[in-house]
Amino acid sequence: MGMMVTALMILSLTSGVVEVQGAQEPDPREQAQRGRGQGALPNPPGGVAVQELQEMFDAYALVQAQRVLRLSDEQYQQFFVQMNRLQDLRRQHTRQRMRLVNELRRMAGAQGNADDATIGASLQELTALEEKFAQSRRAAGAAIDEVLTVRQRAVFRFFEQDMERQKLDFMTRARQPGRG
Repeated sequence: MGMMVTALMILSLTSGVVEVQGAQEPDPREQAQRGRGQGALPNPPGGVAVQELQEMFDAYALVQAQRVLRLSDEQYQQFFVQMNRLQDLRRQHTRQRMRLVNELRRMAGAQGNADDATIGASLQELTALEEKFAQSRRAAGAAIDEVLTVRQRAVFRFFEQDMERQKLDFMTRARQPGRG
């Protein structure tokens, strides 16, 4: 059931973008220079959990990547696997980081009663998580780069930055009062 809802949401998100852009496909370099080349996302659906919104956006990003990077069918199959790994890595890191930061907030907050050694150990765990994520992120990025041509790699850098901006906007709009 959840997969069908996600697929329908992706279809509605991508169809809205296609309608806005029209029939002519712009040059990815021009898109990158304009900054928001993929077009703005429509408003996110109300009443959907944050995790599901994130998954919908990630699926949307995969569809947009195929279009913007002009991936061949063979490239897309390999890209899809590697990009999914990167997206999973990011989601896992975000969940773990939020858990650790929330623990630190409870320990070190106004009503926290943890000693300095316990807080220090949690800080070390957070630092180790950040270092591990940085290494894993570099490896995942290298795996994606292996699939792409040099030009596609350059466009992918702009694309990732643009998708991050759009994701923040999408998630912010989803949290606005009066939605869902």
